[in-house]
Amino acid sequence: MALFTRKEPILGIDIGPSAVKLVELSRSGSRFRVEGFAIEPLGEGLVEDRNPTDTDGVAEAVKRACRKAGVRARRAAVAVPTSSVITRTVPMPAEFKESDIETNITIEAVQYIPYPIEEVYLDFEAKGLSPVSGDMQDVMLVATRKENVDTREASLKEAGLTPAVVDVEAYALENAFQLVLDDLPKAGGEGGLSLSKSRDSLAVLVDIGSTITSLYILQQDRVIFTREQRFGCDQLTVRIAEAYGLSREQAEQAKRSGAVSEDYPTMILEPFKQMLAEQIGHGLQFFFSSDQYVSGHYNVDTIVLSGGGAAIIGLDRVVADVLGIATVVANPFKSMGTAARVNSNTLLRDAPLLLIACGLALRSFD
Repeated sequence: MALFTRKEPILGIDIGPSAVKLVELSRSGSRFRVEGFAIEPLGEGLVEDRNPTDTDGVAEAVKRACRKAGVRARRAAVAVPTSSVITRTVPMPAEFKESDIETNITIEAVQYIPYPIEEVYLDFEAKGLSPVSGDMQDVMLVATRKENVDTREASLKEAGLTPAVVDVEAYALENAFQLVLDDLPKAGGEGGLSLSKSRDSLAVLVDIGSTITSLYILQQDRVIFTREQRFGCDQLTVRIAEAYGLSREQAEQAKRSGAVSEDYPTMILEPFKQMLAEQIGHGLQFFFSSDQYVSGHYNVDTIVLSGGGAAIIGLDRVVADVLGIATVVANPFKSMGTAARVNSNTLLRDAPLLLIACGLALRSFD
């Protein structure tokens, strides 16, 4: 797994449960530009349990996304789900160089990974001297089952792309989150420091997908806690279908257009927003009640919404009202330029869905 390899320009491709999302970026100086992007729906059964099960079908969707975006790059980065990754901090002698760590990491990994070592891919990153002992260094070990990587790699290859980086969704979101910071409330008004920089202040990133909502707690812009909840936008689709006698496809289209019925906002949409806000609140309660953090004096300053659910108009306002926390919708492209072929209005609409793909595309410039 080339989790920490930095290559020249690559496509960020997020293979999700219901769609392939693609972003290509370029950079001139310190300014990024969106060269192309696309969201291509995936048919039912192509991805199950967060993994591609029909690599041919996923590859065709990747091809369509590449054509739609008009991209030039042929190297690509993908991410495995955070929940499928085992991350551990392993102590090693401070004098170990990278080659020494590489030699010993597999031996160390056996005691941390509950799978046969031949069934997993490993990678590592040296994090510096251990705060506990000056004679040791902390090494971050990252491991995932081979099937999580191999199915994504096969889909990219069948689409005519070269897999360059396999990342983890949490790390991709961390990368993109740096671009969202300008939208966060500032301490002391204009020109103040971002509240998320405080040691005790936390920002919450909520990625609302079709079937799963992932909650990420960030401290000083690094993910320190993750939790998945089986709740997503598909529940809204199901409610529309049941309430108005529509097929799933018709309900999905009605959800996207908002053209459902006069009573739709009050009977279906607003209660769903309220329930989604409460689900986010439950996730926060779980964080604050966990043994690792229950004794801390943490304060959540900001909630950032991403994923398909973030595109629901007014959801940020409802979450802010229910939880009493400033809430914004993620747009990592706000300060970027766009190529002539990029539709800026569509990019603005789809920005919350493209956070992982954007974070992957940023791997070109780390």
